[in-house]
Amino acid sequence: MATLGQLVANSLWFAFDALDHQKTGVVPKSQLKVLTQNVGVLLNIDRQVETCIAEYLSSKQLTFEQFLYFLTHEVLAEVDNGSTPYSELKGCHDTLEHTFWLLGRSSLIQRHLPLFCEESVYKLFRVFCLLAERKPSRKGLLQVTMSIVEVREVTKQLVIHLGREWDARDFNQLATVITSFTFPVFLTFLEGRYIQDTEGPATNQAVDEIYGFFVDQILKRGKVYQRAWWAPVWVGREIEVLPWAMATRSHKPMPRTKAVAARAADLMLGRTHVKLTPSSTVHSIPDEPGARLCRFTLCLDSNKLIQLAAVDHRSKSEWLRALDIAIRHSKEPLPYQLVQSISRRSEYEEEEARETAERIRRASQADIIENTQAELMAEKIARAEAEAAAKEEALARQEEERRVAELQNLRFQLETLLEEETQAKRDEEIVRNLQARVLREEWEKREDLERLQEEQKRMLEEETKKREAFQLLQEEKDTQLREAEKKLRQLEADRLKLDHELRSAREKIVMSERGKELLEARMKVKERTPPVRTYSLRPIKKERGPVPTRSSSFNAHAARLFKFRSKNEDGNNGNGNGNSNGTIESS
Repeated sequence: MATLGQLVANSLWFAFDALDHQKTGVVPKSQLKVLTQNVGVLLNIDRQVETCIAEYLSSKQLTFEQFLYFLTHEVLAEVDNGSTPYSELKGCHDTLEHTFWLLGRSSLIQRHLPLFCEESVYKLFRVFCLLAERKPSRKGLLQVTMSIVEVREVTKQLVIHLGREWDARDFNQLATVITSFTFPVFLTFLEGRYIQDTEGPATNQAVDEIYGFFVDQILKRGKVYQRAWWAPVWVGREIEVLPWAMATRSHKPMPRTKAVAARAADLMLGRTHVKLTPSSTVHSIPDEPGARLCRFTLCLDSNKLIQLAAVDHRSKSEWLRALDIAIRHSKEPLPYQLVQSISRRSEYEEEEARETAERIRRASQADIIENTQAELMAEKIARAEAEAAAKEEALARQEEERRVAELQNLRFQLETLLEEETQAKRDEEIVRNLQARVLREEWEKREDLERLQEEQKRMLEEETKKREAFQLLQEEKDTQLREAEKKLRQLEADRLKLDHELRSAREKIVMSERGKELLEARMKVKERTPPVRTYSLRPIKKERGPVPTRSSSFNAHAARLFKFRSKNEDGNNGNGNGNSNGTIESS
């Protein structure tokens, strides 16, 4: 019965090989002591197991087999008693192999033009360690290699999950050339032949499927309908069947709406992880009218009945087969895929033995047939010699005639060959002349094209120079235009300023003229009005009454005078002040 030490032996070999820098097959105990301490911490062992390695054997170095024996019986025996089911060892197995991968990955991920990402390389490492076996190499050291039958199985799964068609003949032609599939050779083989021209997400998804199939031991994954325990309601769920349990898919992130729906389904349907035991049973339910199709039941050891329904009859058969396999292997100490691997290797070895026996049998029969044929050939030779002796004289003349005919035929053939050779030389000379002429024509065309190219290049340079000169001229014109616009704006501003000053001057002249006319009009009014008294017109202070206000007639008369003056100015533009005064006086 296999132990945890035998399960992690292949991955442990890679960590041991990483510590063996000289590649001598032995590692000092000081380095192995640190590795043993890490293993004890990962397995939550209370005692200090690393102290036992110093007392183990008397040498300061250990080979891989010695260290594996110590680790199995002194450390791993704390969690594995030799009959522990693999379902209980799965967590320890994953933890240890991940640790050993971290120790040995530095030499495993370095390769020319890698196509797998580091996460995919780790998953393929887990698959390789599960299916590989340890064999001595040519140098006498242990080496972890995968048999060709396991490489075929993994490659087939990879090609199928990439959505391609599996070609067994092509694989056999390539794989038979390789003597041993170590992990670097295994990666190079997959990347060089099957991952070329493949998108990264598709490759990662295919590797995830392979990892789930071989390492996670997923027998069946998909959607089924489960009947609620409290009402006749069927709810769809994503289920995975493992060799020891049936669980809902929870390892991949889901959108929030789907996550809420999944939690609601868990509340309605019960546990998301159902443990399978050898006492569990699965039964198919025949289809009935009015009932849900493709039903089957799973009865647990606690007499709890789970009613399920597949999406179609094919899926129902696959679910029944997967559950049956899971129940039968629920208490196996070995992983299910490792059991399948051992079975495949056994069948392959039996087939190889049968083929070897068949080749030996055919070889022995071939020897008997060869002896019989040799005896028959000897009798035929003796009979032929007797007949030849009897017909020797008769054949002598025929031989001479045949020789003459052959010589004549040979002469005719030589003449024919000479003519053909001569004609071939003529044809060759003609072809050579034609080729020379074609070559000259091509050379002349090339020279013409080169001249044309030079001329176009020259014209392009001229156009470039013209364009640059035009751009310079245009920039100069733009500068002159901006300066002219600036001067024009300055002149416009000066004109506006002068216009404003002219208008101001005109207004002042007009106002002075109007004031002069108004003063003259007042003087004339005073001259026309006679004085009332001969004495002083200025009354004394006591007699002075209120000043009389000016009558509106005086203002109207002044306005008429002003209007008359404006009309005269408009009609006689350019006349002096004397004319204006004269007009007012005459009126």
